[in-house]
Amino acid sequence: MANHNINYSEKITSLLDEMPDFVTNYIFNFERSKNPATMLQYSRDIHDFLLFIIKNLSEHEGKEVKDLTMEDMSRISPKDIERYLKDTGNSRDRRYTKSRSDIFEISRIPTQHNSSTLRRLRATLSSMFGFFMANGKLTSNPAAATKPKQVPDKDLIYLTNAEQRSLLNTVRTGDNLEGKAAALHERYVLRDSAMILLLLDTGLRVSEMLRTDIGDYDFDKCCVLIAKAGGKKHLVSFSDECAMYLEDYFASQKDIFGADEYLPAFTTLKGERLGVRATQNLVKKYAVASLGNSKGRTITPHKLRSSFAMSFYEASERDIALLQEKLHHKSLLTTNVYARATPSKKVETRNILQSLR
Repeated sequence: MANHNINYSEKITSLLDEMPDFVTNYIFNFERSKNPATMLQYSRDIHDFLLFIIKNLSEHEGKEVKDLTMEDMSRISPKDIERYLKDTGNSRDRRYTKSRSDIFEISRIPTQHNSSTLRRLRATLSSMFGFFMANGKLTSNPAAATKPKQVPDKDLIYLTNAEQRSLLNTVRTGDNLEGKAAALHERYVLRDSAMILLLLDTGLRVSEMLRTDIGDYDFDKCCVLIAKAGGKKHLVSFSDECAMYLEDYFASQKDIFGADEYLPAFTTLKGERLGVRATQNLVKKYAVASLGNSKGRTITPHKLRSSFAMSFYEASERDIALLQEKLHHKSLLTTNVYARATPSKKVETRNILQSLR
């Protein structure tokens, strides 16, 4: 979810003022750059690249980033981009220049940019050069001619159906919670039961769920209207069981705060909208209590989305297209991660063709 404490417009304008006009044209016209956080990230990436160009290519000695022309861009080669990516990969990731010990263990703070960051930088540059080609400004895309680095597949972490049942049981009963968490369980049980079941039942992203208000839920049709970060909206259906838990929780909220359709769906005890960090902490609390430290500490709200995806994929007889629709993925390639993670059925299907011959 976007950080609303950031003045995106001011930061984007400040960066674009230091760059040539053709970059501004790209940032404000490229179709994927609608989200202000995305626009800011693209602007930062491109500014870093252009700064590298004027500092490291002798023909641009003495220039400012603002002085670069489209003719200069046409002389940038695939080798220049590879050099930039290598240089960036060997530098410290600026996101971790300050101590983040409250969020990450010190040993997990990267000293260099990781592979996914470099892949994003390559994609940003390829997109920009592709935009210039599409508008007749350039005849080639040097970023597209470079060889993407292969990012190794990671094991998909998710909860089995049995583990999901165990988690939900802990949320509902408070079993194995300790100390303050156990003492306060009764205060939060309606909210947390409805919220965690909703995540497992629909595969919603936690930021999407937390943006909803009570008025967004339609219990006649068992669906909720979700507003995505880019402004688009879509309906997400939930089960009858989930509807029961949501109605119980919302009824208790209305008793306390009044029947306001704009009341946030999931709140603190004071009625303030629940945040992503608080939700991450409570999911981990219940996961550790139900599954133990070794697996419980790996479970986040996004892992609940993965858990939904794996369960739905199997229950729908591996209908990958339907799962794509459920997860609202733009590309089937994104959804295919769940197909790859599913245990192989090669052995089970060894006799599948013999009845046809």
